[in-house]
Amino acid sequence: MNDAESPSWSDRLDAMAAVAAQHADAVDSEGRLPTEVLETLRAQGLMGLLVPERFGGPGLPLRTVVNVCRRLSEHCAASGLIYAMHQSQSAVAIAHAQDSAWHQRLLTRMAAEQLLVASATTEGATGGAIRSSVCFLDLQPDGRLNLRKNGAVISYAPAADVILVSARRAEDAAASEQRLVAVLAEQYTLHPHAPWNPIGMRGARTDRYDLQVCCAPEQVYAEPFSVHMSQTMLPTSHLLLGGVWLGIAVSALGRARAFLRHRNRGGAPLNPIANLRLAEGEALVQQFRGMLAACMALYEDADGPETATERMVSYNTLKVGASELVVRVTDIALRICGIQGYMEPGEFYLSRHIRDAHAAAVMVNDDRILGSLSSVVLGVPLRRDL
Repeated sequence: MNDAESPSWSDRLDAMAAVAAQHADAVDSEGRLPTEVLETLRAQGLMGLLVPERFGGPGLPLRTVVNVCRRLSEHCAASGLIYAMHQSQSAVAIAHAQDSAWHQRLLTRMAAEQLLVASATTEGATGGAIRSSVCFLDLQPDGRLNLRKNGAVISYAPAADVILVSARRAEDAAASEQRLVAVLAEQYTLHPHAPWNPIGMRGARTDRYDLQVCCAPEQVYAEPFSVHMSQTMLPTSHLLLGGVWLGIAVSALGRARAFLRHRNRGGAPLNPIANLRLAEGEALVQQFRGMLAACMALYEDADGPETATERMVSYNTLKVGASELVVRVTDIALRICGIQGYMEPGEFYLSRHIRDAHAAAVMVNDDRILGSLSSVVLGVPLRRDL
């Protein structure tokens, strides 16, 4: 029996959710890392869920982890965002360790020590483009690798135990000839720029840093970064973040439903327009779930008939569609709650949900994704079987 089937699984999720709900407002208002949630995730053994059994983890399917993201994000979306990004990077570390002894030992540590994994795949000189690097892996005479990545945007960096860093494979390599290297906390230093003050997802602490690394060559993954991106990072990140955005939508609509029930119990006359909006919101949530479930099934059916291009289009359109749906649902919830949803504090306020929801469209900008798809979709058949 795996962890997801054990009697303690629901208790572990309940503990996680309770801590997230307790600290969500403080995390948002103070713009600080959700340290209490991260400690609880570690204590409940929820960090290394994807790590295979042979490395000491439970080896749970991605579908289970997506649902954990949704559940966590219903209470604190910033915590859910951190967890989703961590699990996407964990998926990369697992899928591409191959027969490397160093990377296999890292997987063992990820399970045993519940390590938090972050990502540094952007830098200031490339304008945030993930598939291009200026920095490079610099092999020293003593056999060590040096790396300096300036202006890297890294989420939850102060709390990370491992960062997966992209760079050109050598100084004479093209900007697109990238490799990924797993770097331990004691092997890098972070020099922060002026901290950002975003309107939403404030607890994720997404800031800009100059990153300096000194590590061993064996910590570089064997395959090109493009393989990591197409096979693992892109599909898992869109699926896991889809769980985050769905969690926000479910939570916002739940507050709207609670507001209407409270209003009705207080003897206020029925509001048919508000009830209609609630039904509209529920329809959109069901649409959201269906879209996410379809892409989850596509991911699980790795040997299915879909081409790599069709899969890429599906995952990217999931990202864009989820970004739009979460904003629509939170807007509907605000219209239902009215002034009670607009004011803080209060039982039905929705400002955190609305601000967090808008992060979906700008974290990897939807226009950039649609621009990359604009030529690809010309060759993707529209008449595909369900």
